[in-house]
Amino acid sequence: MKIRDQIEIILKKRKEKVSQLKERKEHLKKICSLLEDCDHLYNGARQITDSELRGQYLSLFASLPTDTMREELQGLVGKYEEAVKRFDRDYISIATVGKERQGKSCFLQAVGNLDNLIIPAYNSTSCTGATSVIYNRPEMPEGTVEAVIKFRKREKLLEIVKGYLDAIDSECLHGRQLDFDMLGTKSFKLTVDTLAVKPGEADKGVALNHLRRIIEHFGEIRDLYGQGDLVLRDKGQIAEYVAQNNGVKLGDSGHRDYYKYLAVEKADIYCPFYEDCGSLVLVDTIGLGDTQYGIEEAMLETVDKECDAAIVVTMPMSGVQESDLKLYNSLKERFQRRDMSKWLFYLANKNVGVSDNRVDAFVKGIREGNFSVCYCETADCSDFDEVRDNFMNPLLERLLGNMDDIDAAYLTELEETEAVIRKKYEVFVSELPEARTFDASVQQGLSAAQKGKECYRKLTADLVNCVIYWGQERNQPNSILWNAVQEILDSLDDLVPDAQTLQLTINGNGSLLPGQLWDDALHYVRNEVTDRFIAIDSILEEETRKFKNSLVRSLYDELLNLSKAQGITDLPWEEQDGGQEKEPDMVEWLKNIMDHVINDKPQYEQIYKAFRFMYRFEFNTRAQLIQEVRKQLYIINPICDREYAKPLYDFHRDNAGKEVNFYLTSRMSIIEENLRHVLVDLYHAPNQAFYAAAEEFYDRLTFANSLNESEFESMQDVWGKFFMEYSSQLWTASSEKYQQANELVREYQNIKKELEMEDNVWRQ
Repeated sequence: MKIRDQIEIILKKRKEKVSQLKERKEHLKKICSLLEDCDHLYNGARQITDSELRGQYLSLFASLPTDTMREELQGLVGKYEEAVKRFDRDYISIATVGKERQGKSCFLQAVGNLDNLIIPAYNSTSCTGATSVIYNRPEMPEGTVEAVIKFRKREKLLEIVKGYLDAIDSECLHGRQLDFDMLGTKSFKLTVDTLAVKPGEADKGVALNHLRRIIEHFGEIRDLYGQGDLVLRDKGQIAEYVAQNNGVKLGDSGHRDYYKYLAVEKADIYCPFYEDCGSLVLVDTIGLGDTQYGIEEAMLETVDKECDAAIVVTMPMSGVQESDLKLYNSLKERFQRRDMSKWLFYLANKNVGVSDNRVDAFVKGIREGNFSVCYCETADCSDFDEVRDNFMNPLLERLLGNMDDIDAAYLTELEETEAVIRKKYEVFVSELPEARTFDASVQQGLSAAQKGKECYRKLTADLVNCVIYWGQERNQPNSILWNAVQEILDSLDDLVPDAQTLQLTINGNGSLLPGQLWDDALHYVRNEVTDRFIAIDSILEEETRKFKNSLVRSLYDELLNLSKAQGITDLPWEEQDGGQEKEPDMVEWLKNIMDHVINDKPQYEQIYKAFRFMYRFEFNTRAQLIQEVRKQLYIINPICDREYAKPLYDFHRDNAGKEVNFYLTSRMSIIEENLRHVLVDLYHAPNQAFYAAAEEFYDRLTFANSLNESEFESMQDVWGKFFMEYSSQLWTASSEKYQQANELVREYQNIKKELEMEDNVWRQ
């Protein structure tokens, strides 16, 4: 069977695998897309307005290891894309690799019937400038050629220049950002010109020469970067883009250097090969001795992704050398899971002037050195017939015979890589955390009604206890009021300025008469006494607040717990006082609840009235207490003619302090005694008021049944409905609060479900 027919059979078998490979690729891309959607959830969580929920969901979505998983999968997608290209190709591709000046170009000329203008192969000079891909086109007339020149992007040039700079002196840019236009500036040229290489640093020296070549000729090639494909059929023009020079000896007047190759990514060459061997492509790679940026990696990438086989062309100097081992080990490391003995070939170039002994020694070293190669043969690359008959035809026979095994090994490697990643994906999916949405269901409403009835029973029991307690206390003096009044009465004498102070006052004011000193002292003491008694109200206000809280504590606790259970945490009473939590005004909070929940609903009228009464209930002693105190202060108030007890004594200036203090202290003793007597009944007033308020509140919430149409409705049922009403409003508020989070969670749940489904699909 002819080679061309064998190739067609292989290509047909390959294309049968493409649809399955595409399916696998699309499946993996779908998973990657889902992971990207998952990543977007983090940005969505940043938009949640509630700070607590925002932190919670940011933490949740940040914990998902999607970045690592997506990176693994994207790498696998890339491998499947390469596999699709490989098996969907319309040709068999063979790369030629090796060091420079070994005869690769001569070999390619022999196979492609080409000359130095298309594949430069000049003596004593590096000639190939760009990678060439040579396609067999038997339909083209012999001797004709077509080249499609593909140019590099600007970004690629920046990468190359940056690679040179890092290799020579990574600090030379001094932190400046490298851009394309910068390469043509005088300042950058000066930077390159001033780069120094120490003696002996040959690699840096050669790299610097390449860099200087780019910068020196940047003006000539800059417009080529990013340019569209250029189709050429004139051999002379083609040479200017693929060769480094015209092959004329250096120093000769006819020598020409070319630099356009610096902007060329690759050249696709179309020509008829030496015989109609069918859909065959040869790839010329740049010699590895060249220190252009990334040459070795580019060669390995080409062999890996673009070719089915590789030919190492070498011109042996003796047996296998260290450089030969280095090249072989690079290939072995890159393709350690693919049997190179099926697709790697060695051509020992027995060119004119090369000793047969050297060539034979090299071949022997390869054959006996346990190299994993298909075969190693000799040929004179300048002898086209020998290349074709002794090397190329046997190579194609062996290669085509191995292609099924080569493809199987390639797919096995891909499947093994996929199996590792699939296992990681299974673990990833199994460890995805759960996330639930907030849901207010009907069952929760029924539960709230039951809570209301239970709370009603507990509230009424507490109220009964409060009524009983204050019923017992109503005939007892209120200890808070009694203690406060006694403290004032016990200290009345202390309110009178001492004799020394009074004497200093009159001595310091020559216009102040002794009688005026007496009047001023009376006015001062009266104000001090009333200030003390007025301040008692603030003490009783706190006592009143505690009393009101004691009536509603069980209801407050139940509603508060219900609120927190629904996620309502931003409560206005949560204030800190000196590091201690301050007891809230429970009645005020409950009254606010009533205003928002039931104030306009007639079925809750009795509840609302009760809380409005308790909210407005206040107790103070100011009016009655001040009335009694003022009555007793009449004896030291000059405006009260009948009651005022003016001393029947003329005060003397030199002793006015003692005299005023004595007479005023005696008056205060009378006031104290009278107040202790007249205020006895007032001490019972707070407890009596508390009893009456507790009884009213208990009666209103327990027995004041509502008349619902023609039936009286028990307060227990009313309380059950109230709790349902309150809960429904909490759920509404909670739903608004959770709406953003719920939408994200639902999206996450859908993504998680799809990821799990894709996991099942992947396992099949």
